[in-house]
Amino acid sequence: MRGVPSSAVKSSIDELCAKYHNENVHTEHVTALALQLLDGTRERFGWTRRDRAVLEAAARLHDVAYSVNPRRHRELGAAIVGHEGVQGFSDADRAEVAAVMLFHAGDWQLTRGLAQVGGLADPARAARLGALLRIADGLDFGHIQDASLVRVQHLKRAVRVVVRSPHFPYNIDRAGQKADLWRGVFAEQIQLAPAPPAKAAPPALIGPDLHALEAARRLMSRQLKIVVLNVDGALKGEDSRPLHDIRVAIRRLRALLRAFRGPLRRTPAKSVHAAFGRLNEALGPARDLDVWVDFLTRSDVRRDLARSPRWRGFVRHQQEHRLLELATVCRHLGGPGFGALRARAGRLLRVQIPQAIAAGPPGSLKKLARRTLRKDLRRALKLARLRESDDPEDLHRLRVALRKARYLGEFFSPVLGDAVGELTGRLHAVEQALGKIHDIDVGLERVSREGPPPPRRLADHLRDRRAGLQARLDKEWRRLENCVAQRAVREALKL
Repeated sequence: MRGVPSSAVKSSIDELCAKYHNENVHTEHVTALALQLLDGTRERFGWTRRDRAVLEAAARLHDVAYSVNPRRHRELGAAIVGHEGVQGFSDADRAEVAAVMLFHAGDWQLTRGLAQVGGLADPARAARLGALLRIADGLDFGHIQDASLVRVQHLKRAVRVVVRSPHFPYNIDRAGQKADLWRGVFAEQIQLAPAPPAKAAPPALIGPDLHALEAARRLMSRQLKIVVLNVDGALKGEDSRPLHDIRVAIRRLRALLRAFRGPLRRTPAKSVHAAFGRLNEALGPARDLDVWVDFLTRSDVRRDLARSPRWRGFVRHQQEHRLLELATVCRHLGGPGFGALRARAGRLLRVQIPQAIAAGPPGSLKKLARRTLRKDLRRALKLARLRESDDPEDLHRLRVALRKARYLGEFFSPVLGDAVGELTGRLHAVEQALGKIHDIDVGLERVSREGPPPPRRLADHLRDRRAGLQARLDKEWRRLENCVAQRAVREALKL
């Protein structure tokens, strides 16, 4: 490596990245974070220029085999480097690059054995560099490149890294989990701490000048990661929140796949959209029971109904029914089908969309945002008559239409302006009222058709709440109509 211009090394890495359709936007961000960690700890750990070059190459190439096999990309990536070489690196240096790559994911204790194969001169050094890469990779777990290192501080027995990650704070937690290798190879502890809120608002995740498909990639990557993060909690079934967050993230992901279906028409986006729709439908009954049981166990409901001799048996039956639904959740989220769907979605976001970005013109994100939101808003407003219906299906249909428009408003308000942000708030208020009415309608149906007899007061209690929510719905709808009539909103959407 000595005496070889850095451009020669980069050119070879670029060729490998191009050949294997590497997710450059992710690996370049991870590389920057890893090198900042190395530079910030150089004096403490005595890093050399050679260490920096090895870490840079390993970080650039750590996901190079993802397009070949996502589940085995770590081992295959190291094999690619070992087999094809990296221009400007000696055999010994190349072995170290491959070893550092191996440490970025998986069980690092098992990786130690793999990393020592192939003539590695200093396995301990490779593991120490791998610890930096592993943390940096965790800091872009969301694959939206929003994490930044504010500072690296040296304490008496620890290194404190202050991180800002405004759009996906779980990056910091994930990096903390992936600091397990650091704790195994350094005597000093590492502390990963969120930065205090900045005085100015952080830059938006997307903006009007961004490539339309890059905007799609960022927005969808965040939703997919939210799904993945909540699977373990949903499988345990101890808390209703994880399943709720999964279903919301799936709905948002599908809204994005639908909004960008034009630019995505040459990818498998349509089949991914359909598959997530089937998954969400399968998870729906369990989520409805979560809402119902949470309602029944609220303190004000218990206070009103607990004196009834029927109360305990009725609530116990509903809770037991929810436990039975956990088997359905486990079947759909814990089986190979979900793993395959997750891999398909990951390939779409990390391989196929970047390929589409490279292959075609960007298109106008603002034009796409305006057109899709305007279409969904008009569709929802045309259903205004349904809010007076006594049929729960009519109200649910209106709610779904409003929710689709609201999601697009949330996604695209950074592109379309503050007026769309206000509109989104009004849509959300109407949708929330409809959502609560829907939950009560589901409860009334359960009271009438299954389980032991409920307390007589329960149905009256539900109907009283529904009447109050209907009045709230009418009020919020008038506010929505006034908002849509505002000049700023009509200009933003060209209504």
